[in-house]
Amino acid sequence: MKRRHAFTLCLVAMMGLALMTATVQAQTMNVAPQKVETAVKVHKSSEWYKVQERLWKAEIEKNYKNEEAWGNYYRAVKYRSWCESVPDINERLDAIVEEMEKAIPDTYTYYITRFHNNNHAQDNPGMAKAIKMRPDAVDDYPTFISYLMQTGDEEMMRDILTRWYNSGSYSPTLLNYAYNELVGLAPNAIIFAHGDTQTFSKLILQYGKGIRTDVTVVNTSFWLFTADYRCHIEKKLGLPSFAEMVDNGTYKLYNNDSGRVEDLLYQYLVDNTDRPVYFSPMMETEMPNCTDRLYSEGLVMRYSKKPYDNLAIKRRNYEELYLTDYLRQSFLPESYPAAIDRYNFNYIPCFKSLLDHYKHSGNTARYKELRSLMMRIVEQINVPAEEKQKYYEEINR
Repeated sequence: MKRRHAFTLCLVAMMGLALMTATVQAQTMNVAPQKVETAVKVHKSSEWYKVQERLWKAEIEKNYKNEEAWGNYYRAVKYRSWCESVPDINERLDAIVEEMEKAIPDTYTYYITRFHNNNHAQDNPGMAKAIKMRPDAVDDYPTFISYLMQTGDEEMMRDILTRWYNSGSYSPTLLNYAYNELVGLAPNAIIFAHGDTQTFSKLILQYGKGIRTDVTVVNTSFWLFTADYRCHIEKKLGLPSFAEMVDNGTYKLYNNDSGRVEDLLYQYLVDNTDRPVYFSPMMETEMPNCTDRLYSEGLVMRYSKKPYDNLAIKRRNYEELYLTDYLRQSFLPESYPAAIDRYNFNYIPCFKSLLDHYKHSGNTARYKELRSLMMRIVEQINVPAEEKQKYYEEINR
């Protein structure tokens, strides 16, 4: 009897598990797939991307030539790999693009996705066709600009960036942050921008709004790893060819002080220009290995071989130039919620030294004002309460 009872319980458990599995499958079958947006704007969970991957794959099986399904399927697979380790992800993405070429060749979605997959303009001549096919495809403007930055097509850059600004779809927080980065730079400056959001926000202000057009914005990833883009910047700034200077022995790729090629490329630029050069503290691993020559002026760090009163510049930027009301309260919808906390929080380490200066110099009014702003930033960021407490303590230290 005991054995029969145990067998019955086991059978019931198995039936229950099978029923649950069937229910989940049925629910998945009945759920409509959702648009997979760029994870830079809206970041979802790994499980969400897995579900969308299955759902969009099913749509492809229904209609092999469904452009929308192919684009969303690719993005779901790609962004899931941002959340968890996916074996052979590059090979898998390559295979999807190859399959797309068979299913939807010479289409907008194929051209866009192919460029997304390797990010090299010279390998993707179809991108120019894609831009002409859908010049108002706002969601794909980041891809358009990544391509145009490499080709150096200033006229088309201006057209797309103006459209982007006029669409009102770009993050107001990121535009405010970019404005504060740009507004305090010395005339004719060069600023290295890390990543899509740091680069695009500045370019939108320059081309779409006409703000600080004297500044040259250089994307660090393209500068370090894309020769065509680097050649375009060399011509724009009147620099000697880096490739030729390597060939003639002026610069030795693997025999420099740090051993990093990226440091050599930064050094090449500062050696060959009289323009002031700035870096973002948010560059992290791509920051040049010369911290003793980088001076904080607020949201940016200036390269200088000689010390100077950078605290005075930081104070001027905060008191006279930076626009900070948006940090206290914003009334505009946010299109890049996944990025804003990181950007807003950056004000705290960037301005802690100024806060301390106000405190020790007896400038009580400015101290209270800046402290209130920093406390407000921490209050709004989406982190656990215990982590917020650490930030509050650091501000008040």
